Amino acid sequence: MCGIVRDKILFTYNPNAGTKKIVPKLNDVVNELIDEQCDLVISPTRKRNDAKEAVIAYLQEGNCVKIVCSGGDGTLHEVVEGLMEIEPEKRVPIVYLPAGSTNDFGYSMCLPKDVVEAAKLSKTGMAYPCDIGCFNGKYVVYTAAFGLFSDVSYATSQSMKNIFGHAAYVLNGAGALTNIETVNATITLPDETIEGTFIMGMVVSSSSIGGFRGITGPDVRLNDGKFELFLIREPSPLQVAGLLNDIRKGNFDNPLIVFRHITEAEFDFEEDVAWTIDGEYGGTCLQAHMSVKKHAVTFMAPRDLMGLLAISE
Repeated sequence: MCGIVRDKILFTYNPNAGTKKIVPKLNDVVNELIDEQCDLVISPTRKRNDAKEAVIAYLQEGNCVKIVCSGGDGTLHEVVEGLMEIEPEKRVPIVYLPAGSTNDFGYSMCLPKDVVEAAKLSKTGMAYPCDIGCFNGKYVVYTAAFGLFSDVSYATSQSMKNIFGHAAYVLNGAGALTNIETVNATITLPDETIEGTFIMGMVVSSSSIGGFRGITGPDVRLNDGKFELFLIREPSPLQVAGLLNDIRKGNFDNPLIVFRHITEAEFDFEEDVAWTIDGEYGGTCLQAHMSVKKHAVTFMAPRDLMGLLAISE
């Protein structure tokens, strides 16, 4: 007699993320995830792409009903990459337990900061469909960026992040201000062409970037079928202080700031430009195409905050 094949919940986590805060709470997290109807598969990561490979392997088996992942935005990026390589009808919800140093996406999703509380969303949360970006064939959870500050996350060592947390990003970011490089670019949108010399560019679907809250404006949604294009033109030395103040306040009336809601964009550069994707190095390119896949991945979100998050039809 053949045994009954039980459904599985995959729990993949990065034990070295942030200040390793998942490690002392691991038993409590597991207790929250245990489901009498499912087998819990625990898969810690040891190297890059471990989380992605685990997601693909268990989803291809066909009886994985949920993915729980804990780590920083890089771990989440791997999980989403793996999920996006599976046929849409086979994708399952993600329960994200933010455990990194900045947790930009977790902040935008209004997720609990405590990993044990976040784990409870596996049973109490509500399904929330999110948009995913596609950048030159690579998937983007919340941001693709070039220029000023864009390398702060991946250029900051893990040990520095663990010791200083968000302060590490601020220190590395402050250093970028002493050596501002410019990028000549043409950005083509479906109904507009933007040209100029820029010190920074982002395509983003998050209200937090590198731990800096609210710099992408008040109307950022994770599921409206759009990402936000945020460009900063080259300032004169006298304009820098006012520009930074406007960015901090979210004042996009500054003529040096370009802000658009986009469904797709084409970037053309005069020289190879380095990009960051979800806080990790994304390579260089002369041309880049960005598009949005609406409601591509489902996350479990707090029920009491669904009104704040809102769902765009």
